[in-house]
Amino acid sequence: MTDDYAAAAEFYDLMATPYVATVEPVLAKMLAEVDTIAGPVADIGAGTGLSTMLVADALPDARIIAVEPAAPMRAVLLSRLAARKDLRERITVRPQGFLETRLPTGCAAVVALGVIGHFDPATRSRVWRTIADALAPGADAVVEVQRPGRVEPSAERRYTTARAGELRYEGWSRADPADADSLVWRMTYRTYDGDRLVQEVRTEHHVWPADAERLTAEAHAAGLRLTGADTATGLLRFTR
Repeated sequence: MTDDYAAAAEFYDLMATPYVATVEPVLAKMLAEVDTIAGPVADIGAGTGLSTMLVADALPDARIIAVEPAAPMRAVLLSRLAARKDLRERITVRPQGFLETRLPTGCAAVVALGVIGHFDPATRSRVWRTIADALAPGADAVVEVQRPGRVEPSAERRYTTARAGELRYEGWSRADPADADSLVWRMTYRTYDGDRLVQEVRTEHHVWPADAERLTAEAHAAGLRLTGADTATGLLRFTR
């Protein structure tokens, strides 16, 4: 997974702007009852820090552990912290994968946006147990169902556009089944100066889709109970 994001890191934040605007109020609502005195909040697969910033804004008193194995994505996250002394004092960035990171017990919450599909079904059971073990009793985990939630092909489409200065950026995606359980998302990022294409970058991500019903069953087996769901964003809240 770490190499998959080497090319995407350059464009990630520009492409994610509409997504962040949609997710922000829902995530803030799901985290509204988090007791930040209980312990830190873990952000799994923090990426460039977009989700970390959402958690930091929603919980201004929380200590946050941001877990991100991909160095290009982590570089953007650390750049954010370099510019924000207030955040540097309360956000710790762990440069390992989630299952290689030793989280403290008694976390006030765990957040996993855009990440659960990167684990195959056998590994996901370990992920759920690790989340449950990290949470304080009564604490919540917010996990995103990554669309489409099932193995099916998706024709190439332009999913977003953005502008920065004189240049226009386009994000394109296509999904191809790899086997009965997984997909390969093929992402293309194009940069235009007017109508002239000046840059094109392609990358691929291997994912194992799971819908809300399946994730809920997996979480329940680990001792987590579904206590909230938002179908528009795919966010699910589980309580230990």
